[in-house]
Amino acid sequence: MSWPPRDREGSSSVRSGNLDTIPWRIAAVCSYWRTTVLSLPDIWSNIQLDLSFERLLPGLSPFEISRSIHKFLEASLLRSGNTLVSFSLKYSTDVAGLQDEAIRDVVCSLLIPLVEVSGRWEDVTLDLEDLFSFHALLSPAVDRVPNLKRLYLASPGHSFTTPRPWHAIDAFSNAPKLRQLTLIHIPHPTLHLRLPWEQLTHLRSKGSHFHEGEFTKLLRSAPSLQEFTTEDERVLDMAAPMPVVPTPLSAASNNSAVHLPHLRSLSVANKGSYISRIFQLITAPSLASLSIHSRTAYSADHAISMLRRSFCTFQLRSLTLESSRDLDVVWEENYGVVCLLAELKGVEELVLRISKASDEIIPRLTVRRGMGGNPQRNAALMSYANPGNSNPAQPAPKQGTVLLPNLKSFSLEDSFCASAGELKEMLQSRIASTSSMSTENGGPMDGVARLKNVFLKLSRPPPPSYVELEALGALAREKVLEINIVV
Repeated sequence: MSWPPRDREGSSSVRSGNLDTIPWRIAAVCSYWRTTVLSLPDIWSNIQLDLSFERLLPGLSPFEISRSIHKFLEASLLRSGNTLVSFSLKYSTDVAGLQDEAIRDVVCSLLIPLVEVSGRWEDVTLDLEDLFSFHALLSPAVDRVPNLKRLYLASPGHSFTTPRPWHAIDAFSNAPKLRQLTLIHIPHPTLHLRLPWEQLTHLRSKGSHFHEGEFTKLLRSAPSLQEFTTEDERVLDMAAPMPVVPTPLSAASNNSAVHLPHLRSLSVANKGSYISRIFQLITAPSLASLSIHSRTAYSADHAISMLRRSFCTFQLRSLTLESSRDLDVVWEENYGVVCLLAELKGVEELVLRISKASDEIIPRLTVRRGMGGNPQRNAALMSYANPGNSNPAQPAPKQGTVLLPNLKSFSLEDSFCASAGELKEMLQSRIASTSSMSTENGGPMDGVARLKNVFLKLSRPPPPSYVELEALGALAREKVLEINIVV
């Protein structure tokens, strides 16, 4: 159930607190329907309250808003009985701050009855402008959230309250079932949020600015993480340099790289420089899924170092890579992608969102005569031969080996695909039955998985236009000169 409710055209249908248009009006059809609906508390236990300014009707006064939404909330809490409650409370104003104080008062008045039923909270979303200014209203919930499992905290817009130690939100500090946490634009979370960090298994953090040491502190506080997503965060932590091919002893002695033994899924979206720093700070021996989205030019060096340090290059199953699509650095980025792929023989699912991938990367994935797959996932690192490469963290694959021999699912989005010839050849080489393909010695090419799923989204760039060359035609005719220009 959500407030404000929507009619079929999607516009708000609340007028002067009239609840006849709210979805549960089916209870008014007849006494039987009403009895049936009121006997199902689960359908009332999911409550969505949206007081963001753009959702409010200009013709609705703060008093009408308050009356309508309180009737909505009271009815939902009453009819949900003693079932666990999932609720979302969203509040934001426009730039001019119109009706800011009045609507903010409504938010405060809503938090009071919600906190009174905090013992029934299961899934909580607080998307509140200036979140920390509500700490006093939330504080009575401390030690009263035994059923809370998922928590979403966001503080969008400009904060008028600079968080202080006495502004710390402690309402969720004793939540024995809390496992999933989302933080959006939360400053200094380990300082201003008192949470059972050590319990968390799923963490998503977006838009935070960490001072030096804070990001590492956050990771160290959550050793049980299984899934971690970090997006557009300012990370200033620096890690001590690691050997190119670390040993277990050197990995254990590096105190700046946080050991996350249970982490299976890692997603990083950021500027290239911050991505490199984040990879220096993490050791994840159980990693099975990796996603990298670079907003700016990206180097694969530190990703490769992290995978080697974690000894998980052969167990990673899913890989998603999205480059900056900066054509000025596309060759360097794509070469780094090839070097990263060369490390990951166990990958079964690959998603690429990369410009010019069809030119730079796809040919390296083609299975050709004389190649061997050798897909067995052992703990030994592959050997590479590239004596001309000055960067040992990005070795080129040895000739005669197949990149990603276990690949079964492939997705490509290429916004600068001038030709699909190489792509067609690569797909044909991996879709065809490998048992019918032969090596140079005439034997069957085994050890290369067959593609089962393929998704392609390709864009062809418009033909370039060289206006400065247009005058050459007239000059050629004048000088009786033959000029051929192919664009």
